[in-house]
Amino acid sequence: MFIPPPILLLLAIGLSYLVSFIPGLQLIASPFNLLGLGLIVIGIGLFIWSVATLQRHKTTLDPRGKPLALVTIGPYRFSRNPIYLGFFLISLGTAVLFANILAFVGPLVFFFFINTFVIPFEEETLTALFGDSYQLYRKRTRRWV
Repeated sequence: MFIPPPILLLLAIGLSYLVSFIPGLQLIASPFNLLGLGLIVIGIGLFIWSVATLQRHKTTLDPRGKPLALVTIGPYRFSRNPIYLGFFLISLGTAVLFANILAFVGPLVFFFFINTFVIPFEEETLTALFGDSYQLYRKRTRRWV
């Protein structure tokens, strides 16, 4: 079963929100929880930069789609998965904002599913399509950061 990454992000945020109402587990005092807004902004910025880079190369954004180009510039110089890194930062930022220790379950669940199911599938596809070029890119660029 495939769950699109944006849906996984929304589920992670929803999970963080729901468990944040459990009393007595406040982790971050106000106003320090507002630092989560900074993580959210950075995550959104990274997402926008990543999408714009893929669009300039006229390749797919769909994890199940067939990429037309191996993109290794822009945010892809630093991370093989900057869109997912941006999503993770958004999820982490919402957990900080909710300030409840259980709210961090959302980002952990997001990371687990993306790292275990989505990224390996994409890596197989990219290896099949781009072979040695992708393997070289994979060796010099980390999966996350």
